[in-house]
Amino acid sequence: MSGTIRYGSAAAVTSRAPSPIIWDDCPVSTYLADPAAGIHKFDDFKNSTLGIAHATDFISGLGAIAGDINWYVYCQSDKQADVALQADDDGVLFLQTDGTDADETVITTGGNAGGLFKTPSIGTPAKGLWFEARIKAVSITDGDAGFFVGLAQPGEAKDSGGCLGGDASSLADVDYIGFVQLSGDGDALKYAYNEATSGTAQSGAAKTIAAATWYRLGFKVDRLKGEVRFFVDGVDLGDTAAIDISATNANFPSATDMDVVIGFTADGTAADGDGIYVDWVRVAREY
Repeated sequence: MSGTIRYGSAAAVTSRAPSPIIWDDCPVSTYLADPAAGIHKFDDFKNSTLGIAHATDFISGLGAIAGDINWYVYCQSDKQADVALQADDDGVLFLQTDGTDADETVITTGGNAGGLFKTPSIGTPAKGLWFEARIKAVSITDGDAGFFVGLAQPGEAKDSGGCLGGDASSLADVDYIGFVQLSGDGDALKYAYNEATSGTAQSGAAKTIAAATWYRLGFKVDRLKGEVRFFVDGVDLGDTAAIDISATNANFPSATDMDVVIGFTADGTAADGDGIYVDWVRVAREY
């Protein structure tokens, strides 16, 4: 017996807690004790402050959230109200729109400049990688909006950024791995990954989602199999969604600087108040 008591949700139930199926093999204590071994970050938005020096800072779309993860914030011009910490004991951040077509709101790590860490290298012994976030969408109506949740190259907090390229119906050709909902099919959540300029982005069905419903979206490296595997609410999406990183895979963003990126983009029929709620974000990487 290990003598360790683990708390949290069962592997395949809808719960607020992170999913043990993802996190049971993440040596969080080691990373906290030895920063040279790896990095672990968890933000529940309970210790966060949304700050801008002056309201006019948002004319250029810039702001910051100081908390357990320090976030760089981008909004369309003069839309500071589109990012709001909620009066919720659980700690919730709301990324929203006033209904303007192509209105974008993105939060990211690394000051939008430097990566939080690198993704694993193709064809070498896999380093550990873990990611999960809990989100819900206000609307899943076709034509309303799209969102991305996952890891992406630095600099995606910008106009036509957030991995959606300013068009909520398509993904941008940048480096990313995560989950996406596109406006053309609002209830279709997909897993997706891409190596920029490599050809065709890879994606597949993850789950049919409902509006105003929380989902835990995650992925991790299975070091024994040399794969990245995707999970929704603690359920493994299976072999068809797994990414082989043990051999050549031109579409996987190998050994790439990555930040956490959560982006929301309004499309033509979005209404004022459409958006996504973010309950928490957890990420770790073995060095």
